[in-house]
Amino acid sequence: MLVTAAATLLPPKARFFVGTVRKMAANPKKQLNLWAQVGFYSSLGFILPAGAAAGCAAGWLLDRCLHTSPLLTVLLAFLGAAAGIIELLRILKRAEKDAGGND
Repeated sequence: MLVTAAATLLPPKARFFVGTVRKMAANPKKQLNLWAQVGFYSSLGFILPAGAAAGCAAGWLLDRCLHTSPLLTVLLAFLGAAAGIIELLRILKRAEKDAGGND
């Protein structure tokens, strides 16, 4: 009762947020789905740098073995970044298709 009275003193945007949180608390499955989406979309930011870093590391190792100093490091870093972009586009395309099928 006290919480409801205090919520009426909040500005409209804050009241909307409080209402949304209450609705999510009432429906745990929807809350779980929200956190699954947050985890999914936050992991996308690691795909491109991971591809570039893996390519750079592989290039560095090959450069050390073949004595071709910066050539393979730079080349494989760009190839890793390109692979990261392609994988990112594939994941987003699949997510868009899945979201379109649920509507």
